[in-house]
Amino acid sequence: MRIDRSHLPWLLFTAAATALAAISYAAYFYPRNLAFSFPLPALLLGKPKAGIPCGATPLGLLFGTLSFAIFLFASALGIRKKERIWPIGKVRLWVKAHVWLTTLTIPLVLFHSGFTCGGALAQWLMALYAIVMLSGFLGIALQQVMPRVMKERLPREVVFEQIPRMRAALVTAASELREELNEVERHGSPGKRTVAIKLSADPSIPVLSEFIDADCLPYLSAKRGDRMRLGDAPAAAGIFGSLKANVAPDWRPKVDELEQWCNERRWMDLQTKFQLWLHAWLLVHVPASFALLIFTTWHAWAAIRFLVLAP
Repeated sequence: MRIDRSHLPWLLFTAAATALAAISYAAYFYPRNLAFSFPLPALLLGKPKAGIPCGATPLGLLFGTLSFAIFLFASALGIRKKERIWPIGKVRLWVKAHVWLTTLTIPLVLFHSGFTCGGALAQWLMALYAIVMLSGFLGIALQQVMPRVMKERLPREVVFEQIPRMRAALVTAASELREELNEVERHGSPGKRTVAIKLSADPSIPVLSEFIDADCLPYLSAKRGDRMRLGDAPAAAGIFGSLKANVAPDWRPKVDELEQWCNERRWMDLQTKFQLWLHAWLLVHVPASFALLIFTTWHAWAAIRFLVLAP
């Protein structure tokens, strides 16, 4: 998702909520350092007791509960994307809320923990949380940059899901041209005996046939075309330039056609690479988010037990 002016209300809301949380934190734990009086709600009144972690205070529990609720909402985005017909807000709105509410959890988590990592479970939680947030911010950054890079580097884009089918079509086209050359070499053009004799003796045909067999078809059908000579644009331009110089003028349109097929394969490979870069962060973000949700649930259950059993 591109961050544009439509995100401004969310930015202002996140900034205001962060400021409110910071003032509440200061008013509860460091009232003497606050330059003004800030009355807290009755449920949050009371001084923190010695030995009680920051997260176990009424205000700390509020911060933790809000963070946990946001984690649950954020994890529901995947379900919302699959069930697009549900009348519970547009997917685009959910994505905006996902981005900005999870950003809001940064101050909430810090205030909940009192800027400490606590025990082993809390340390694991903070490490997972850092991985989730950093991978998420990386994904946002890539979504701002990669579309512009793709627009600059790719002459045209195709539907990503159609790339395998289009690559297969290029292989089929090159194979059909190779068969056409074989047919001309064996029999000439049907119904044109004089032309057939001329074509069958044309030295351009073996040159084209060898190029298709040795370079073009292997490249078009390769799993990793970027590792081959035709996968490099400057090298490919030189190869096709040399090929045109070694065939008769009548065959140069066929060379242009072959060059266009190879260019399209190279563009599709580049688009595939860009798409992988654009979505690779999800390989870290999604499993780390799932693990964070599990550990946070465990942490919440442990906190409830602590509060119930504490004297």
